Amino acid sequence: MEPLPPPLAVLRNPDFDTDPVTAAAPTNWRWYLDSGTGGELVWDATVGSPSAGSGRVRNFRSGAREDFWAQCVRLAPGAFTLRAAVSPQLKANASCELRIEVLNQPDCNTSAGVLLTASVGNVTNNAGFETLEVARTAPLHSGAAWVSLIHRQTGAAQPGYSYCHFDHVEWDSQLLFSGSFE
Repeated sequence: MEPLPPPLAVLRNPDFDTDPVTAAAPTNWRWYLDSGTGGELVWDATVGSPSAGSGRVRNFRSGAREDFWAQCVRLAPGAFTLRAAVSPQLKANASCELRIEVLNQPDCNTSAGVLLTASVGNVTNNAGFETLEVARTAPLHSGAAWVSLIHRQTGAAQPGYSYCHFDHVEWDSQLLFSGSFE
């Protein structure tokens, strides 16, 4: 995988209109598999909301696991809202989650400190799309944020496929960086 592109103030490919895995650099959604086997992140050209195209995350193995798509965006202090459509079809002890981690630097490097973490999980489990939403205020010194679309399962999860289709990720922040004040 090529180096992480610099974050933008907007999400790249928020509707999964194209395959993030085979996209030309700079790629948009990055994929992260739990340590171990059984996880899969693929683009699905047929399932989506409001139109076809979604990022599917699934896992077959038992036990605690977290597999996800993620993208870094720039974020200034102030109010923001993050939404995503998710279509869950889950085994027992698994869930779909939309998470944001607000960082104290203008990129998502490994030395960035986390100022705020917020998440919301699915309510339904019928393969129909529902909207997940996180609305918060980014604290002072915010510079960037990780947006993650997660398939999570607990230690009690048994073998068997379980998946989340994510689509139509909306990012709304009134305070976006457009340059420096220096």
